[in-house]
Amino acid sequence: MHIILKILLESILPVLLLLPLIMIFTKDENQIKTIGFFLFIFICYQLILKIPIECKELQFINGKKNWTGKLIGIFFGSVTYLLIYKKLQPFTFLRIKQDPNKLAKTILICFILIFTAFFSCFDSAKEFDTEILIFQLTMPGLDEEIMFRGILLALLLTCLKDKIKIGKRTFGNPGILIIGLLFGLVHGCSVSNKLELNFEFYPFIWTFIFGYIWSWVTVESKSILLPILSHNLTNFIQNLVRMV
Repeated sequence: MHIILKILLESILPVLLLLPLIMIFTKDENQIKTIGFFLFIFICYQLILKIPIECKELQFINGKKNWTGKLIGIFFGSVTYLLIYKKLQPFTFLRIKQDPNKLAKTILICFILIFTAFFSCFDSAKEFDTEILIFQLTMPGLDEEIMFRGILLALLLTCLKDKIKIGKRTFGNPGILIIGLLFGLVHGCSVSNKLELNFEFYPFIWTFIFGYIWSWVTVESKSILLPILSHNLTNFIQNLVRMV
C-alpha cells in the first residue's frame, strides 16, 4: 500500500503545488477543461514512468536505468500528441522545421547549455558505464521534451495569458515559467517509502533553469528539435566527464 501511495504522491504533488499559479494566469473560466486535461496528462505520464521503477516485474528491458518507463513514456507522449494535435494549434512543436529568424539565437543558447555540462568535472567521479551513457544520449531528451515542451507547454500556451503582469510592468510568458518550475519539481521532489517528502534544492534549481531555457527555445524556434539535441548531449557529457 505504501508503494502505491508513494507513486501517487510523487505523480500528483508537483503539479498540485503549481495549480494555484496556473489558475492565476488562466485566460478565463472557459479554459478550466484545458487545465484539467493538462493535469490528467501529466499525472498519467508520471505514473507511466514510476510504476516500472517500483514494480520490477513489469520491466521488459532490464538495466540500471528506467528503459521501460522511458520507452513507454515516449510512446504515450507521441500518441497523445497525435490525438490532441488540433487542440495544440498553433503551438505544434513536434516538428523539425525551425523558425529561421530565431535559428542563430536558439542554437547559440543551446550550445551554451551544452558547454555547462563540462563543469561536472568538479562533481564526484563515477565508474565508467556504457549503458548509462547510451541511456543519457537517447532517452531523457526524447521522453521529456515530447511531454514537457511538446505537449504540456503547448497546452498551457493555449489557455494561459501571454505575459506576466505586475502593476504596469510585463515580464516573460507564464507558460514557460510554469513548465520550468514543473520540470524542476519533478527532479527535485521525491517521496520515500515511509511517505516522507524529500526536497533537493540543487537538482531543483538546476533543472528549473534548464527547463525554463528549453521551454523558451521551443517557443522561439517553434520546435522541440534543439531542446531534444541539447538535452541529450548535456546529459551525456555530464556523465562522460565524471566517468573519465
